[in-house]
Amino acid sequence: MLRFMFQPASAIRLNTVQRFAAGAGLAITMMFSAAHAAETATLTAGSPPSSAPTTFMDVKTQKIEGLMPDVVKEIGKREGFNVSYDAVPFSALIQSVVSGKIDIIVAGMTPTPKRAEVVDFSQPVTAFGEGIIVKDTNKAVYHSVQDMKGMTVGAPTGTDYGDQLKKLGIFTEVKMYDSPADMTRDVALGRIVAGFNDYPILKAQEAAGAMAGTRVDDAYVPMEKFDIAIAVKKGNTALMTKINDALTKMKADGTLDAILKKWHLVS
Repeated sequence: MLRFMFQPASAIRLNTVQRFAAGAGLAITMMFSAAHAAETATLTAGSPPSSAPTTFMDVKTQKIEGLMPDVVKEIGKREGFNVSYDAVPFSALIQSVVSGKIDIIVAGMTPTPKRAEVVDFSQPVTAFGEGIIVKDTNKAVYHSVQDMKGMTVGAPTGTDYGDQLKKLGIFTEVKMYDSPADMTRDVALGRIVAGFNDYPILKAQEAAGAMAGTRVDDAYVPMEKFDIAIAVKKGNTALMTKINDALTKMKADGTLDAILKKWHLVS
């Protein structure tokens, strides 16, 4: 004999409400999860692995560290995004962001009209000039580029210094290097008289003992000081707005100055 269970209408309504509430709760949870995921999106940054203190690969952690990563970490914290890093040579940074391999350039890059044709730059993070290294046995003091007239010098590929040095037309040759280590080696071997790079980078490498056979000539006065900034693919207005908004606030509340002091730089 079949037995039918009688369920009052009120119970049916209650079950229906409970199921609806449960479904609505799940939907709301999914909505908040999606919103949270969007808020903490991860951007891919490109940074040179051997440009301390602006950017460098920490050999112990195998992570990109430095001034600019610290600045961008703080920006991401304020604007709701994380950043993962790819080690990218300086000379390949522009093409990497243009092609979409990376979302953001985090490096000691100077805004120039030519670069601004394909990327958008943030407001300046800080500014500094170039320095030089010479062979450690070279006791000459070079106060300016004019003191090296008729000599062979070098600079990293893609830097502003290389273009400037070539335009001066006073050197026997200006050699370009994809690797700062190769430039340092050629200075130590006497193949070039001086190697140009960002002064803070040279001082950081010297302090780390990575300049064997060379020394930084602290008497040298740079041709000029250059701004350095963060860059994104041209037209990425939403991201650039976030970056500039955070930088403005970081300058106002002293956070940026604290980061600059950490890395022994001044704005």
